Amino acid sequence: MSELFYAVAKYVAYTLWCWAGLRAFAPAQASLVRALKYGALRWLLGLGFGLAAGIALGSVSRESVTVLYFNVYTPLRVVEWLVMAVAMHREGSIAAVFRNPWVWLWILGGIAVSFASDLASPEGMAGRFCVGRCLC
Repeated sequence: MSELFYAVAKYVAYTLWCWAGLRAFAPAQASLVRALKYGALRWLLGLGFGLAAGIALGSVSRESVTVLYFNVYTPLRVVEWLVMAVAMHREGSIAAVFRNPWVWLWILGGIAVSFASDLASPEGMAGRFCVGRCLC
């Protein structure tokens, strides 16, 4: 049951952040349906990257878990939110997305949303970091 709560919490958090991005960067396209779709895409990206990280990391020692958590998930989340920024900016070039400082602030906010929503994981609720088992 706690895994289901975590998955739903991640989806809601991602949907809300995608809605904020749509409102900021594509207001004419901002809708609940579009935000739900982008939230689902972001959730699926996180699931895929999270599974890959879990397989790649294997077993993790307690001593290295905090450093490993941030060292592994920060770059993954930069990539995931960058993919979302490009997907949400259909008009214009990809280069324009990379040059927009507001997009990078949105990406940083998305990374913060991702880390904050990890608190809803079973490990997060127990006061631990979820390395190798997070839905990025």
